[in-house]
Amino acid sequence: MAVTVASEHPPPLNNPTKMAAFGHTFPSYAGPKLNFPMVTTLDVIIAIFLTSLVTFIIILPGIRGKMRLFWILRVVTSLFIGAVILAVNFSSGWSVGQVSTNTSNKAFSSEWISTAVGLQIGLGGVNITLTGTPVQQLNETGDYNKEFTWRMGENHAEEYAKALEKGLPDPVLYLAEKFTLHGPSGLHGQYRLAGHYTSGTLW
Repeated sequence: MAVTVASEHPPPLNNPTKMAAFGHTFPSYAGPKLNFPMVTTLDVIIAIFLTSLVTFIIILPGIRGKMRLFWILRVVTSLFIGAVILAVNFSSGWSVGQVSTNTSNKAFSSEWISTAVGLQIGLGGVNITLTGTPVQQLNETGDYNKEFTWRMGENHAEEYAKALEKGLPDPVLYLAEKFTLHGPSGLHGQYRLAGHYTSGTLW
């Protein structure tokens, strides 16, 4: 059953992406704001390798004599090395940074919010988080987590263009712009090439 709650704030306009000069409304995230799904890659990798280890331990009593110690050292070492390689390849902890700051949340807005902005760079892309302190500010929930990838077959520029259309917060777009192909700091080429070659070497 749907319940309607009265609010003292006026309802949003039908077109939330209008610019201030035309519609007197600031750009905002169009539609319901969805957080980027939690990255479960590491959990999957750990689960697979732990399952393999448990399976080997179950069949270990079938190995007799001194060979049992040799096999357990060999299998555990191999599983550990494989898990580490996959975890490094798919995680986003290559370069990590976070800062707490007061910043504008929307373009052309003079209202500032207190927030923590985080940046996680992996071999396959960059993950940007924005968490308001407190989360609820200016009648909005400041909790964003957006990933921009540059793996083979994926286009970072298209993802950035879609983020602009959706109207993601200014700090997220500002950082994402730094990693675009024609970004002012040239980070895209450095991190993308390094990520591709490092990932290829790991494979």
